[in-house]
Amino acid sequence: MKIFKTTTRKIILLIFIFAFTFNTLAYANKCNPPREEIEAMIDEVALKRAIPSVILKAIARVESVYQHFNSDGSPKISGSSIGVMQVSNRNGLYNHEKLKYDVLYNIEAGAETLLNKWSMSSYQSVSSVGNMDPNVMENWYFALWAYNGWIQSNNPNTRRNTYQQLIYATIKKEYGQTINNIDFAYLPKSGKPSRSLVVPTPSNTNSGNIVLYEKGDYVRTDGIKENYQLRDAPAGKYVHELCVNQLGTITEGPVLQNGYYWYKVSVDEKREGWIERNWLLRTGDTEHGRYVFDDISFHWARKIIMELFNDGVINEAESFNPDSIATKEEFLIFLSKVIKNNDGYVPETEKLAGTNKYEENALTFADASEIHAWAVENIKYLNKLGLLEDFKRELNPADKLTRKEAANIIENIFGEDDEFKNLDVSTIFSDLTKMDEEGIKAVKSAYTNGIMSGKGAKSFCPDDYLSRAETAAVMAKINDKLEKLKN
Repeated sequence: MKIFKTTTRKIILLIFIFAFTFNTLAYANKCNPPREEIEAMIDEVALKRAIPSVILKAIARVESVYQHFNSDGSPKISGSSIGVMQVSNRNGLYNHEKLKYDVLYNIEAGAETLLNKWSMSSYQSVSSVGNMDPNVMENWYFALWAYNGWIQSNNPNTRRNTYQQLIYATIKKEYGQTINNIDFAYLPKSGKPSRSLVVPTPSNTNSGNIVLYEKGDYVRTDGIKENYQLRDAPAGKYVHELCVNQLGTITEGPVLQNGYYWYKVSVDEKREGWIERNWLLRTGDTEHGRYVFDDISFHWARKIIMELFNDGVINEAESFNPDSIATKEEFLIFLSKVIKNNDGYVPETEKLAGTNKYEENALTFADASEIHAWAVENIKYLNKLGLLEDFKRELNPADKLTRKEAANIIENIFGEDDEFKNLDVSTIFSDLTKMDEEGIKAVKSAYTNGIMSGKGAKSFCPDDYLSRAETAAVMAKINDKLEKLKN
């Protein structure tokens, strides 16, 4: 009997050690990404799912303080709620393991959960606000209530610190944005409001900055669901089932109906129908083709970037990084290719008179060795044209390019437009007082030639840097100007 007890104790101890070791290994290296990384992932998901980003981020802040894992590496679980978005999987809608260990998947599930709650309002399973335009942040009030559970305690006439108010307060404190409350007088004094209740949208509203698509856009179905439905009309009857990553082309829309923006998508000769914007990811358009960069689908400069790519000004790469700051070297490479595409044409300005004094192979900058090999030919070409005189002894190719430096180069190309000879550009831009006469002259040239405009009310912002997207826009305008001058 004593032997049995001793053996049993050993077995129990071994099981405990094994379980402890297994758990330690299972949770090893499971740590929370930095808050900035979490927020970037939420921004990405919100953009794709047509949800106001600040609302989705505030949910993550309130639910988990942006924490997906506990200190021991185990998933953050409270009751049936899991991870950074505290998603419940009681109905088995999601991959349970991915929900626990894949942060991005958890955010996607949180976004889908919020959209399901939004659908409860738009289809009158719970109360709704106004016309349920999802691009009006005030209209998300009852969807937020439902995200926390359609419970009586979230009635603001019963309790001050409701879940919705926590979300609004977080948005105000963490992101400096205000969402106006609905009129609480429409709600019952206690309990849940009627599902047929429609509360007016507040008179003052805030945009959710949802990106809408256009006719002719290429799209594909996208999300964590396996199946998507085409309907015979916006919010109509199902007519076709699609799998994930199904390609199509938008032929009509957007149409706001039942709280969603709907698009008519043509898949092939036999399949077309309407689907919510939330499950479509733009991949290109009929004018410019498939987007070769993975980070421009939602960007304002996407068409400009693709035009330059198709013209050979921009090389193919995985990403374009449109919001990164352009270096002088990048700006000059793009510029060289634009000018070459116009048969090397450069206007005969006084600045460029006698440019043959520059030797084609001579780069006399003290830091010429810092120019990347793939950029040397392009920079030599511009130097030969006399466009780099303003850089004097050093080019500083890796430095960020300021707007006033870009203006100097533009003036070297186009000179002064005689039509605006008597224009005082300081009456248009009030922030040029610290610039010398030559700098102001360059800004005037860039402005009157239609290449650069201001960044705000009466502001040119000469010391601000140009992003790569802004650089692309400048190149497109230079190209247009050169084509007009040629003709």
